Amino acid sequence: MGLPKKIKHALTITQLAPFFGERFFSAYIVGSWKPDPGLFLHAAAAMGFAPENCVVVEDSPVGLEAAAAAGMHALHFAPSLKTSKNMRTFSRMSELPSILLGMESENAYPA
Repeated sequence: MGLPKKIKHALTITQLAPFFGERFFSAYIVGSWKPDPGLFLHAAAAMGFAPENCVVVEDSPVGLEAAAAAGMHALHFAPSLKTSKNMRTFSRMSELPSILLGMESENAYPA
C-alpha cells in the first residue's frame, strides 16, 4: 500500500502500468489499512467481483490476515522462503501464472 503517486511510479518502472491503467487502489484513498479487509473488499466491489472469486498475492502477515478476513484466496509471496502454514507459498513471481492456472483447474476459485 502506498500513496497513489508512489504506486503509479512503481508500476511504471516495473513496466506493469499498461496492465493496470487507473485500476489500482490505495489505503490512502479508501481509508482502510491492513489487517482490516476494507481495501480488498473495496477493490473487489469496484472491479465487479465477489470476494470468493478473488486471489490476493501478499508478502506480509497483515496482508494475509486481511485477505482471509475478506474471504479471498491468498497466495503468500515469500522471496526469503519464509512460509505460512495452510497457505500456498511461492518465492519467484515467475511462478505466479502457473499457480493461478492450477488453482483455476482445481476449481479453487470460479473463473
